[in-house]
Amino acid sequence: MATISKGITLAYKAGSAESYTDLTNLQEIPELGGDSEAIEITVLSDAAHKYTNGIKNYGDSLDFVFLYDKTQFAALQGLTGSVNWKVSLPDGANGALSTTCTFSGTSSVKLAGVGVNAALTYTLSIKPDSEMTWA
Repeated sequence: MATISKGITLAYKAGSAESYTDLTNLQEIPELGGDSEAIEITVLSDAAHKYTNGIKNYGDSLDFVFLYDKTQFAALQGLTGSVNWKVSLPDGANGALSTTCTFSGTSSVKLAGVGVNAALTYTLSIKPDSEMTWA
């Protein structure tokens, strides 16, 4: 049976907080994980290029899209410095949140452009400053 996106959550833990704060109205999450950069290790006697894995690159920014909520938007704008983030996937029994991806990073928020008769949304951009840990 396929796992669907319904129920994915994003939460944060800032400063000395002991528990994560769940965010609401999440509409989209980015790709999570990274690709190792390729380091060429070819020597003059090789007949073809050879490579080894370098460090992982998670990308410059992870963009999460939310329906606008004034209180949550303001709270996210107030975050400073590196914050702990947790994405939880509903892949447990009966859609329970089971698999998590945790990492830290600095964040910024911006209101998305909007046209006539459209819902207000905003983007939370997180610049990772740690490895991602899957559990």
